[in-house]
Amino acid sequence: MPSALYDHLYSLASQHASGRDLFAIRHSSAIHKWGHAHALSQHPSLRHELTNEGLAAHFKSTGSLLISCPGKVHSIMVDEHQRLATIWMSYFLTTIAEEGKAEAHREVVENDLIWTLKFSGEPEERLEEIKIVESVEFIDPTASGRANELLRKAGIEIKADVVGGLGVVLPST
Repeated sequence: MPSALYDHLYSLASQHASGRDLFAIRHSSAIHKWGHAHALSQHPSLRHELTNEGLAAHFKSTGSLLISCPGKVHSIMVDEHQRLATIWMSYFLTTIAEEGKAEAHREVVENDLIWTLKFSGEPEERLEEIKIVESVEFIDPTASGRANELLRKAGIEIKADVVGGLGVVLPST
């Protein structure tokens, strides 16, 4: 039987994956960043470390370029000793470049990604006070780059405030 701590961390990770009330479960000083190291070295839009306010701005700027991005969780793993969780999930991105097309003709890009979450861990902290202190998002740069490409081909400007995956530009082949 899982411990109360495990159940709580799993619940926080599940809520994070759903995007529901995300900032209610993040510590006020939480940070967000992206991985993989090589992807970061190649794509400036992934090099930003964001505060909660920056993460909210990221969701707003990126969200303005998407018709929809439903998610599907494949698995959640919790390490209660280290106060970590790993989420494997996919977001199914439909960009605004697809607006006006019949749904059957819209290109949906699956961004298969991994989230790692670190949780607060003060000894005197009560279970209900535990929050996310760090999130790292390991995106699929090829999928993100494809979504970016669809937007650019449709003549949609990707502004400088768009950080994260939709800022990834794939090399021309």
